[in-house]
Amino acid sequence: MPDGVNNWACKPAPDQNPVVLIHGTFSTTMYSYGALGPSLANESLCVYAMDFGEAKAGDWFKGVGPVDESAQRIADFVISVKTATGRDKVTLVGHSQGGLIGFYYLKMLAGAKHVDRFVALAPSVNGTSIAKTPDRKLVEYCLACADQHPKSALMQRLQEGPITVPGVQYSIVVTKNDLVVLPIENQFVREPGVQNIYIQDLFPDKKVSHSGMLYDRESLGLITRLVKGEPVQPGAQQVQAN
Repeated sequence: MPDGVNNWACKPAPDQNPVVLIHGTFSTTMYSYGALGPSLANESLCVYAMDFGEAKAGDWFKGVGPVDESAQRIADFVISVKTATGRDKVTLVGHSQGGLIGFYYLKMLAGAKHVDRFVALAPSVNGTSIAKTPDRKLVEYCLACADQHPKSALMQRLQEGPITVPGVQYSIVVTKNDLVVLPIENQFVREPGVQNIYIQDLFPDKKVSHSGMLYDRESLGLITRLVKGEPVQPGAQQVQAN
């Protein structure tokens, strides 16, 4: 785990809840949050994460298992974090598939009663066009890749009715240079109350990639403010819900 992550003796400040990080496909907590985890901990936040979704024990690559199964593991982990910290709610942060898992957990697994704020980073919430098939049975290794096809059964279940649920503050951060979750604009959820932000609306010359946003100083600063519930930089042009 990155420095500062999974300090089970940490006590959240009165105005902050513990933070749970959810990594993406073919990733780990260290790979996805090697910078953000310590950055949040340095802000005196209690930060927690787990690696999930390995095809078999000992695999370096994580996040390849079925999205619904990974979401259930996150649901169980959130309960552990709440128990350890004595708090009623957590703040979720999910990158790429981790963003999809967050949306799925909140809506399909009644996660909203455990979460106050969700910051989704380049989420595959509407799938990605680079996924080859929506059929898990045609995939030998990365079942999560099939789940992230725009026409997968899991995606269809998630998109029946509104994706968001009441009681959660949603923010989505996207880079215009993404080459993984495509089309890029499909990373946004255009529903009332969702704060959709392009990094380039705050930093016009920024050319961070899908994963590069996790290691860029200004992007990390933006993400940190959202995680803490602080307003973003004044003057940012945000995509409004339809």
